[in-house]
Amino acid sequence: MVETSGWWKYTDSVSEARRAVLAAPGSYSQMIQLAVGDARVVGMLAQPGMDPGLTDCVQPIFTLTLAKSGDALFNGPFGYRAQCWTGAESGLAANAALLAALAPKLLGSIDPKTVPELAKVDACASVAAASAKIWIMEIRSLLANPTKDLAVERWVAEADKGVALARWGLCAPVVSRLR
Repeated sequence: MVETSGWWKYTDSVSEARRAVLAAPGSYSQMIQLAVGDARVVGMLAQPGMDPGLTDCVQPIFTLTLAKSGDALFNGPFGYRAQCWTGAESGLAANAALLAALAPKLLGSIDPKTVPELAKVDACASVAAASAKIWIMEIRSLLANPTKDLAVERWVAEADKGVALARWGLCAPVVSRLR
């Protein structure tokens, strides 16, 4: 196991070359700049609310490709998950900063002719909402057979206790698509 940034550690399954790419941004603000320059909106849909009291609501969902920066954004020591790992407040702030930076691309991609349901929603308010989030497109095979790519001590301890979310947290799949 080799240490990255002191507390964000990888197992031997993550190559030295990949670790260098993951650590390249140097800070979360630089990571955001790279992600915004790289992000391409490749899909959108309007998802109806499923929870009681929200069934009349519509949520815009965007699919992004980040061909060059997606892996570092999700798995790097200066990435989104590393910010969340440091604490809930840091994670929420990181999510809000990333979504605010991506908002012009997200909102600029909306075409009510393609997805008419989005004409009924304030997409700007949706993207800026505290409940808005960005995450990878979950891979069923990974969820069924999680890998051990990260060696972040708190997650390892919880995974060893059988906590499924912690086992999944140890995965660092190469990522290029986010929602």
